[in-house]
Parts: sequence; structure tokens; C-alpha cells
Amino acid sequence: ETYELSAVNPIAFEQSALEVVAGMAFSILFNNKNEGVPHNVAIHEGNAGDVGAEIWKGEIFPGIGTRTYNVPALTAGTYAYICTVHPNMVGTLTVK
Repeated sequence: ETYELSAVNPIAFEQSALEVVAGMAFSILFNNKNEGVPHNVAIHEGNAGDVGAEIWKGEIFPGIGTRTYNVPALTAGTYAYICTVHPNMVGTLTVK
């Protein structure tokens, strides 16, 4: 499966939540819509309100542009996705 995420102005993810299938690798098509501003997607333990340890990180790149990130299978639970460059950019990843 491929899921879409976008970075938009102001510095934020356009999608505040994603839901993926547990135990299956997946892809994130990340669209950085902020011209000249670097962003990425990283997955952390915890949730958007209480971000824990990083468990996966995608390449940082300046916009405008897209990247496809291949994410390994995750166990069921709730995770946070953040931008490493802008930690206030956060969303909830639910793995079922």
C-alpha cells in the first residue's frame, strides 16, 4: 500500500492522521509543497501528544518535490509521525 502525506504552509502536515495495516511494509508518498523548505517524515513510538523514540526516518529534502519512502512493517499500535527538521509538525499513525 502507498499512503500520501503532504507538507503545506504554514509549516504543517496536511494530513493529521494515517491508518496502515499491521505486519505489512508500506510506502509513504511525501509531497513537500513548501518551496525551499526542508522536510521529511520520521516515525516515532508514542503518539502525536507524547512523541517517543525514533524507529524509522526518511530522507530530508527541500521542496517543492516528492519522495517515496519505503517503511518496514510495524506492529499494531499508535505511533507519531513527525518532521525531523520541524518537530512541531506531527501526526498520528495508527497501525491495525
